[in-house]
Amino acid sequence: MNTQKSKRHYAWTIVACCILTSFTTSVIGVSLTNFISPVVADFGIEVHQLTLTSSIQCAVMALLYPVAGKLLNTDKLRYLVPGFLLLMLLGMFLMGSYHSVFGFYISGVMIGAGSAFTQFLALPLIINMWFKEKTGTALGIVVSCGNAFGILFNLLSAQLIVSLGWRNAYHILPIIPLVIAIPYIVLHLKRPEDVGCLPYGAEKAESVRVNKSLDNTWGLTRKQAFVMPMLYLAWCTCLCYSVGSSVPTYTAAFTTMELGKTIQFGSVAASVYSVGAVVGGYLLGRVNDRFGVRAGMLWGAGFMTLGMVGMMGAIQNSAILLPVCFLTGLGGLNMYSVQAPLVARTVVGDKHYSEIWSILMMGNSMIAAFTVAPIGGIYDATGSFRGAFFIGIGTFVAALVFGNLALSMSKAYRTKAEKDGN
Repeated sequence: MNTQKSKRHYAWTIVACCILTSFTTSVIGVSLTNFISPVVADFGIEVHQLTLTSSIQCAVMALLYPVAGKLLNTDKLRYLVPGFLLLMLLGMFLMGSYHSVFGFYISGVMIGAGSAFTQFLALPLIINMWFKEKTGTALGIVVSCGNAFGILFNLLSAQLIVSLGWRNAYHILPIIPLVIAIPYIVLHLKRPEDVGCLPYGAEKAESVRVNKSLDNTWGLTRKQAFVMPMLYLAWCTCLCYSVGSSVPTYTAAFTTMELGKTIQFGSVAASVYSVGAVVGGYLLGRVNDRFGVRAGMLWGAGFMTLGMVGMMGAIQNSAILLPVCFLTGLGGLNMYSVQAPLVARTVVGDKHYSEIWSILMMGNSMIAAFTVAPIGGIYDATGSFRGAFFIGIGTFVAALVFGNLALSMSKAYRTKAEKDGN
C-alpha cells in the first residue's frame, strides 16, 4: 500500500500499546512497596510474611509462561493482554479489603496469572514481533516509560496512604489505568498480519541478510537449544538478573525501616531510583543497539556495584542515599526487563526465540519465587539489608561472566554452522 509509506509505521502504535501496558503494570508494581510498612504494622506480621505475596506471583507466572508463550503469538493477543490486565487490577483492588495476610496471597495468584500474559514475557515478545531493527531501542523506550510511571505511582501511593489510609489507596490506584490505558490497548493491540504490514525494518533486514551482513532468519530450534551448554549459560545470566534486580525493589523499605525515614521520604528514594531507571532503560537499549549485548551487561554490573556499595554507605551517611538510588536505577530492574531477553535472543537466534524465551522465563520467575521473600527475610534475621546488597552485586557480576561465555560459544557455533553451510 502506498499510503503505508507516508504514514507512521504501525509498530510505533504497538509501542504506545506496550507503554500503556507498562502504565498499568506500574500501578501493580507499587502494591508491595510503600505499602509494606503500614500493612506489616496493621496486621502485626513480619516483612517476609507479606512479601511472600511476591513469591506467589512469581510462581504462578512461571507455571503459566509456556501457555502464554504459545497464545501470545496467535490472534488471541488482542484479547489476552487487556483481559489479564483487568485481572491484575482486580487483584490489587481487593488488597484493600483483606484483614489477613492470606488474602494477599489470593491476590498474588491473580496478579501472577495476569503478569504471565502482560509483563516480562509479553512485552519482549510483542516488540520482537513488530521490530526487526531498533529492537533494543523500542524495548528500552517501553521499559523507561514504565519506570517513569513507577515514579508517579510511588509518589501518589505514598500520598494516598498518608492522607486516606492504605486500604483506600489500594482501592483508588487501580481505577486510574482502567480509565486511561485499557481502552486504547483493546482498540489497537494487534499482530503485523492483523494489520497487513511487515514488522519495522523487515525490508531492510532482508536486504542486509542477502548481503550476509546480518541474518535475522538464523536461530536454534528448541530441541537444539536445550542440549547446548550456551543456552544454559544464557539462562544462568537471566536467572542472575532475576534474583539481583529484586534487591533494589526494597529501596522504600530500606529507607523507612533501616534508615528510620518517613514513608514519604521512602517514596522519594524509590522515585529517584525510578528516575535512574527511566534514564537507564532508554540508554541501555541504545547501548545494546550501538555496541552490542556485552556492553549492556557491563553497564548493568557497573551501576549495580556502584549502587549497592553506595546503599551500604548510606547506612552511615544517609545524605548520599538519593544520588545512590539514581545510580542503582541506571542498572537495576532494566537488566531483567531489557538485557535478559536481548542476551537470550542473541544466543539462540531470532527464528524460534519466542518459543525458547517462554521456557526460560519459567525458570526466571520460579527462582524469583524462592528468593524475593528470603531477601526480605535478611532484614528480619539481621536487622539490616546489607546482606541483600551483597547479593545484588554478586548476581550481576556473575551474570556478566555467564553472559560473555554464552555469547562467545554462540558466536563460535554460528560461525561454524555458516561455514558448514557453505
